[in-house]
Amino acid sequence: MSKSYTMKYHGRVTYDADVLKMFWEKKIKLHTEQLQKEDMRIRRSALDRLRDEWARQLERRNQMLQSPRRHPRGAPLGTPALRTGDQLAA
Repeated sequence: MSKSYTMKYHGRVTYDADVLKMFWEKKIKLHTEQLQKEDMRIRRSALDRLRDEWARQLERRNQMLQSPRRHPRGAPLGTPALRTGDQLAA
């Protein structure tokens, strides 16, 4: 770059292509590393696992509430179960 150019445009800083290329390659590399670190942080986070677990529990609870209630075998609804050993012989 000529001395007359820098004196004429003293407020401007010019770079050659190699310096600009290295600058942007460094910026891209740093950005890629940041994205990878963020991705690893998200994968290590327990938030997704907790959400999945809560969703499964909620689904099981909804299924349980919607399914008909099951009663012990042999006992009709509303009658208490009797034990034979507690009965007195008259």
